[in-house]
Amino acid sequence: MKTTERSAAFTGVLQLSAHEMAALILLSQAPIDTMMRNPDLAALEREGLAALTKLESGVSRFAVTREGRAVLRALGIHGDMEDQGPAAGPYPAR
Repeated sequence: MKTTERSAAFTGVLQLSAHEMAALILLSQAPIDTMMRNPDLAALEREGLAALTKLESGVSRFAVTREGRAVLRALGIHGDMEDQGPAAGPYPAR
């Protein structure tokens, strides 16, 4: 998988590859085991969109952060996110 190059001209602007976006969407559906660590998850972690969390069982998994949920909401993607509610997305509830 190719890592997205981040140009100095775009510092401060979030730039994700298609693979990283897909990983964020998949991660929003369910935490991913740390054994599945790959460059896309590492990039999401660097950008603050995903983080390692420890479940009550003691197992560590990757999960979407508050910032990651904000990116997904901005794209109109909600998944099974914790803070999802009638006003959580950019569109009015139906």
